[in-house]
Amino acid sequence: MKRWIFVFIAVFLISSTENEATQSTSENEAGSSLITEETGTDNWKHNSFKELYDFYRIYDSSFTPDSLVLVQQSTFEDYQAEAIDVNKLQPFRKLISYNTDSTFGVDLFSYNYLPGKIGERIYVEAGEPDMEASLIDVKKKQKKRLLFLGPSYILFEAQWLNRNEIVIAGAEIISENKIKPLLWKINPEERMAEMYNYSGAIESNASTILGARLAHGDLFFK
Repeated sequence: MKRWIFVFIAVFLISSTENEATQSTSENEAGSSLITEETGTDNWKHNSFKELYDFYRIYDSSFTPDSLVLVQQSTFEDYQAEAIDVNKLQPFRKLISYNTDSTFGVDLFSYNYLPGKIGERIYVEAGEPDMEASLIDVKKKQKKRLLFLGPSYILFEAQWLNRNEIVIAGAEIISENKIKPLLWKINPEERMAEMYNYSGAIESNASTILGARLAHGDLFFK
């Protein structure tokens, strides 16, 4: 198990470094993430979260992006905007995913985890039992809730399909060492959400994936 964790983290970090090197100079240096979407196709699923998919395939060779199938379409509440707690958000700033002009960002971590410090290193540990994804309005310094999930779910990463649409990768935690991959495709302006579900389950610990993602923000999971 330790050997696979090492392999995954290495692949995750190396691949992400290569992706960052090819990003447009117009992207925000804190992590703007844009996927090229081809209208009328599911190519956006193939173009997103490639490192995460590689990890899934280590444990389930049959996994493909096409195996994430649409199971739910819904509208969501227009939640009231809240002022951003800058101090609370600060430790997670490198993990915020921005749209192309950096007017909006997606935060998956500041609600869900509590930061601490060991020497010069910053760690995070579980905070609220529920999971929240929020949309940050950079200009107004406000945030709005996008997703709110129970304690049996975990969120890994967010990317932008275009200036207005977001895709979020996460999973349902079936047991300590078993997860069911999920995607949410969200249009905040139209308040529309689609959920995509993997029919099977992957024999892996969710904390392993979370740890690799947090490493991009110079954090580690305690």
